[in-house]
Amino acid sequence: MLIRLLIALFLCSAFSTYAKKVDITVETDIYFYAKEIIGKKPVLEITDYSGVNAQRDVVEFILIQQALILGGSDIQFNFIYGNYDARNLKLLNEGLLLLSFDSLWLSATEKYKENLYITEPLIKKGEYFAGIFTSEVNLKKYRNPPLTLNDMTIVSSKDWHVDWLTLQSLKPKELVHESDWIVMAKMVSRGWVDGMLAPFKKQEHFSYVGPDYKIVAIPNVKVALDDSRHFVVSKKHPLGKETFEALQKGLMILRERGLIEKAYRQAGFINDDVKGWRTITSDKVQFN
Repeated sequence: MLIRLLIALFLCSAFSTYAKKVDITVETDIYFYAKEIIGKKPVLEITDYSGVNAQRDVVEFILIQQALILGGSDIQFNFIYGNYDARNLKLLNEGLLLLSFDSLWLSATEKYKENLYITEPLIKKGEYFAGIFTSEVNLKKYRNPPLTLNDMTIVSSKDWHVDWLTLQSLKPKELVHESDWIVMAKMVSRGWVDGMLAPFKKQEHFSYVGPDYKIVAIPNVKVALDDSRHFVVSKKHPLGKETFEALQKGLMILRERGLIEKAYRQAGFINDDVKGWRTITSDKVQFN
């Protein structure tokens, strides 16, 4: 399956200089959540990023397309949805993927930086805070005591560079690897593990709800993920340089219009409701 995908992306790269139509991989749930917000409108007309399923990576899917159009890019995208979190950085490094529609941690891109264009940060270092999410049943257990992770089993992914290293440094009772976000949410919802990290959003209790799962944020505590996030473009792709230049220009326009901050606020990622919550952090974590 992966070999077929690589061949398809390579063929797309070979002809994209002329066709300006490029395959882009995107997580399945993120694609459909973003389509709920976009609806039938041209993506550039979207100025309201709110919605039941609005979250950080959903609004980034919209912002990156808006930035490219504002920057003068005329590329058309063919979206291939699936579970690509673990593969995208390698595909970008090899020139088999033009750009990532989900921002990436700066430290995760370090070993590939010779082959990648990296935009100015969408989320600056010190701005990223995640909630600790648990099941509704377990919520009462964690509401009152001063919470640490030492007595909790936590699920995350080794492919999420900053999340994994941060959690390791905080020494949970057990740290379980799972590559699929929805599977993680189901594990937490069913009580198989105690919790997981996730960005805040606008729903009641900042909840994530889907088929067979519901997870809610433990109140009054958050975890600092101390790195910046950026859009990344492959230098090896034939359209890499012009795409990066258009993206940088368009992101500047969006920031000047206040739409990047607005999108993150409407998604609940930048959230004044958790501003005073106690922050769990570790001085020992090294991302590089």
